[in-house]
Amino acid sequence: MGPLLAYLRATGHDPAPLVERFGLPGNADALPEVSLPLATLHAFLEAAEAFSGDAFLGLHVAQRVPRGNYGLVEYIARASPTLRATFRALARYLALLEPTWRASFTDAPDGGGTFAYGIQGAPLAYGRHASEYGLALFTHVGRQLTEVAWRPSAVTFAHPAPPDVAPLVQHFGVTPGFGGGRNALSLDAPTLDLRVMGADPALLSVLERAASTSAPPSGPPPPEFVQGVRDVIRAGLQEGAPQVGDVAQGLHLSARTLQRRLTEHGTSFQDEVDAVRRELAFRYLRDANLGISQVAFLLGYAELSTFDRAFKRWTGMTPRVWREGAERA
Repeated sequence: MGPLLAYLRATGHDPAPLVERFGLPGNADALPEVSLPLATLHAFLEAAEAFSGDAFLGLHVAQRVPRGNYGLVEYIARASPTLRATFRALARYLALLEPTWRASFTDAPDGGGTFAYGIQGAPLAYGRHASEYGLALFTHVGRQLTEVAWRPSAVTFAHPAPPDVAPLVQHFGVTPGFGGGRNALSLDAPTLDLRVMGADPALLSVLERAASTSAPPSGPPPPEFVQGVRDVIRAGLQEGAPQVGDVAQGLHLSARTLQRRLTEHGTSFQDEVDAVRRELAFRYLRDANLGISQVAFLLGYAELSTFDRAFKRWTGMTPRVWREGAERA
């Protein structure tokens, strides 16, 4: 979200009307991510296209993202020895940036390979602009890392083809496929074996240890209904502690029906509130630009002490102690 808002500002479009219209936090520019329900995010990106007049918004944002925007995951990629290792690392650690992503890297018999990612149960993932942003970014950064203007052997997008694909062909060097149900980059063996300039095996080891302790291991994705509940909870956290009636209304259900269906899935409303807050807490605490009090506010806590108690219940330590340990890792 931050790179997109920064791009709008840089191209002379004050994003304040969009921020207000979609109820984003006032400091959305500075946040690593802003979680919105999928349908809302699709609508936001479409509105951003109309607002900016840029039919290739995702592509153009990807071409201008500053170094270091994606923290630990990005630095692991930059410290990896080859492009193949970089994409394998992305497949392993991408969920640290957004837990709903499911990424993979598959080796081909001829030595090539395919990196793919998407969201289970959501064939269009985050929508056209977000998908074009993602694959364009991976390609753009991969060229920076190797200092070679390589081109993928194939590019596939989950979404249908836009009316004009020329800017995408120019960026990737190949004509993408569309409507494939996932976002994927395929590269041949010589490209994957390109050396990463500035690779640092010692630093990579330290970064991977930090990544392994940055958040608890993710289990299987929740059922679609539970994920929908979590999406609505996320979207309302800046308004304060989530209320069952508000979340039920967002799902067009009665509070009684919401609680009954959660029970059928072996969970409860408070369990899901905790799951969302815990997931976001680890992500926000990895951002050194956010103070502990800001993190508490973003998670919907009225008081820092309440956040401290909840985080200690989850991890056995306070947010400040956890952050200091992650920084030393």
